[in-house]
Amino acid sequence: MAKFVRTFGQISKEDVQDVGGKAANLGELTLKGFNVPQGFCVTTASLSHLISYNGLESEIEGIVARFDYDDFGAMDEATEVIRGLICKADIPGDLRGEISAAIKEIQGEGAGFVAVRSSVAVKGSEISSFPGMMDTFHYLKGEEEILEHIQRCWASLWTTRATLNRHHKSIDQSLGLIAPVVQKMLFPETAGVLFTANPITSSRDEIVIEANWGLGESVVSGRSMNDFYLLCKEPLSLKQKNILKKTVMIDFDGEKGSGRRDRAVAPDMMDKATLTDDQALTLGGKGIEIEAAFGHPQDIEWACQKGEFFILQTRNIRTLK
Repeated sequence: MAKFVRTFGQISKEDVQDVGGKAANLGELTLKGFNVPQGFCVTTASLSHLISYNGLESEIEGIVARFDYDDFGAMDEATEVIRGLICKADIPGDLRGEISAAIKEIQGEGAGFVAVRSSVAVKGSEISSFPGMMDTFHYLKGEEEILEHIQRCWASLWTTRATLNRHHKSIDQSLGLIAPVVQKMLFPETAGVLFTANPITSSRDEIVIEANWGLGESVVSGRSMNDFYLLCKEPLSLKQKNILKKTVMIDFDGEKGSGRRDRAVAPDMMDKATLTDDQALTLGGKGIEIEAAFGHPQDIEWACQKGEFFILQTRNIRTLK
């Protein structure tokens, strides 16, 4: 096994401290046979290696020691300096070599697009998720572009929102861990989120699905109006659906040839259901299987490409009564 890189097939849910919560769960899903796009994780030890190799420890520690958490503007400036140090740092040869080999393996001869996403944890803690705190990058291609965005992912450990979030949770800044995930990119027709318990009522007998056209980022970020499906678990059945007028979606930026874009939904697709009833039930069944595998109600990100469902992330729902 490589020192700094692990494929999803080499990861289980026991590896949170080494790969963060997102990667640990993707590895567990892969090991249990769920349909997860191929990917790998750059371990939490990698950022420390980068910082040590470039002799940045004392400079970063000094900036952190001077943080004024009551001055948002000053925090923004200070964290930007830390992010700049990480983004401009040289990647050590051993680390770069492992990442380069993993990129070639995941892209294959077609050199397809990948996403770089953050997987986080807190050292010595069971905390393994900070939703929306770090950065995600879609439709990247080419080794240098991917490496650049891995560094930007490392640096996002020090976004102002993430830094302040740790402070408000009384988490020492030195305990934050981040492990970039590199994963094959899909071109989904529709995507969204699935909760294996109702997050509004806390009912464990219901499944909630929200869906929109294109990438699920529009659903997760709250920037779109989404179709809503409410399922009963036992027996699995469709209880309610609300098909809304969808006006905004996120997909591949074909004009730039990389990255993602926000765009208007075509008029003939605005009022069309993103999922058929049968697809909603199929997806609900997969949610039940994933909940059983993890032993706890799950918050799942999914995508559907050419009629095939893929699981992009799962984590425990922590807001249930």
